[in-house]
Amino acid sequence: MAASKRTVKYRVRWFRVTVLAVVAYCVYVLAGQQTELNALNREAEATRIRLEQLRQANQSLADEKGRLTTPAYVEKLAREELGLVKPGEVPYIPVEKN
Repeated sequence: MAASKRTVKYRVRWFRVTVLAVVAYCVYVLAGQQTELNALNREAEATRIRLEQLRQANQSLADEKGRLTTPAYVEKLAREELGLVKPGEVPYIPVEKN
């Protein structure tokens, strides 16, 4: 009878070790998935921020496109950025002081 009790204890220990190993593996897998999920969430947030920046830039360009259809704005750009003048006008070139 003593031998049969010993065998039962031995099996119970292996069962506990097996259960512990399965639980440890599950925790390992879940931790890995959680880490990957966190990385994906950070990437998604960065992408959302970039999308919002691009939408703002697109809106700014659409506004600029609308302004470029007005002759007054085109004339203002030609005078300021290109230094163009109307016939008969004297161009003014500011001198920078050092």
